[in-house]
Amino acid sequence: MQTDDWPVRPVSNASSQTTSRGSQTSSSIRHASDATNLTSFSLDYVNNPPPPPPNDHPNASHYQLDIIDDLDFDDVDDGLIDHEMGHRHREALVQELHSSEQAYLQSLEDLSRIFEKPLRKDAKSSKLSFLGMKKMVCTEREIRWLFCNMDDILQVHQSNLASLNERLRIWGPTQIISDIFMAWLPKLSVYTTYLDNYSVAVSTYERLTRYQPFKKFIDTAHKEPALQGATLLSLLQVPAGCITRYAHLITKLAEATSPMHPDYHGLGQCRQRIQQLAEDLRPRVEDVDNVNQVMAIQEALVGAPFGAKAQRRLVLQGSISRGGVVKQDQTTPLNEDRIYILFSDMLVIVRPKQEGTGRTVLQYKDAIPLERARIRRLSEPENCIEITSALQGVDTLNTTFVGSSNVHLMYTSSSEEQETWYTHLTAVVRRLDRALAASKSAAQNRRNARHPESVRRQATQMSGSSRESSNGSSAKSSLQ
Repeated sequence: MQTDDWPVRPVSNASSQTTSRGSQTSSSIRHASDATNLTSFSLDYVNNPPPPPPNDHPNASHYQLDIIDDLDFDDVDDGLIDHEMGHRHREALVQELHSSEQAYLQSLEDLSRIFEKPLRKDAKSSKLSFLGMKKMVCTEREIRWLFCNMDDILQVHQSNLASLNERLRIWGPTQIISDIFMAWLPKLSVYTTYLDNYSVAVSTYERLTRYQPFKKFIDTAHKEPALQGATLLSLLQVPAGCITRYAHLITKLAEATSPMHPDYHGLGQCRQRIQQLAEDLRPRVEDVDNVNQVMAIQEALVGAPFGAKAQRRLVLQGSISRGGVVKQDQTTPLNEDRIYILFSDMLVIVRPKQEGTGRTVLQYKDAIPLERARIRRLSEPENCIEITSALQGVDTLNTTFVGSSNVHLMYTSSSEEQETWYTHLTAVVRRLDRALAASKSAAQNRRNARHPESVRRQATQMSGSSRESSNGSSAKSSLQ
């Protein structure tokens, strides 16, 4: 048996080096079965162990942290993160504008579909009815007063939403939107007409609610599920806030747009124009808010013998601890707390009252007309104001006052409160007196315009009489 037939496998580099150094060493030391060679390999492995892998390092956790600390995070571009956050904020504002425009358009469509169109249809059918047995809910003129130019506003916002939807279909980080806003701005002039006629619409609504066919119609319409609790009055009030909403969202969108964005300058121009429009309409919007306050008070009044008027505005209101009415030189004290509400045409006195349902109403107590009234501050009693009205009483049909004068005493709690009430009361009286004088002058001018011949005859007669008197005086002087 020859040994050359056995496989030869070196165990380590050390054994092969030993073989090469000794020529007398037998070839059998290459065999793995050699005990002496295995022993020398084990001792060499123990004396010179290989380095441990990273997970077997004595301080493995610190070893890993050292590697993490060696990583350089400065390569992350903070500008990219800021750009992405800015894009997301800008996109969120555009989505907010889109969702608010959808909700607003839906309210306009509900107003048209549930209220305006049925009323117009009823007015037309009642007008064409030969027998006229059916009571008309409201006339075509009242419908124009009530809804004003709502159809124009509806068409404007249908167009606005369509253009916004088209742009959002191709929306991206560098997409512009200022061109759409620029196209919207000229069409928003429809709100000037709406705001100017708002008080007429609200006063028409208040008057019609006292008419049974109209009240029955809106009670039925308010049950429409699509309204979700909205009423005809609330839908008529919604457009008043549209310009303010546009100004708020476009301003925020312009501020969220980076100067490097292609739409930066365009949005800046849109912001300036919409803010200027909002500022121009601000007095009208504030007047609408005042009309809404008057309407809220009118709805809360119980037992009041008058209705809302388009010209009426709220001037001042406050709680007065006591007051009194002077009749035949005797003062009847009113010791319970009353709320005094100063309107632009009268002073109303009410008492707050809690109903069983928890709703607070205003129980009507008295109303003082202020046209040609006299206002005086009294030192005795202290902090008192005397109001002497020229007329007393209420004509429910025309909401005007008739009757004899009356005197009312207001007992304020301090000299500052007395001065506040006195200043506003006198201002209202002066404004009413000026309006009355202007109305009389206009009425006289209209009469003169209708009868110019009679005016000329009166002027001729007056000039003739003056000449006769002058001739008579001259004759007397000559006789003397």
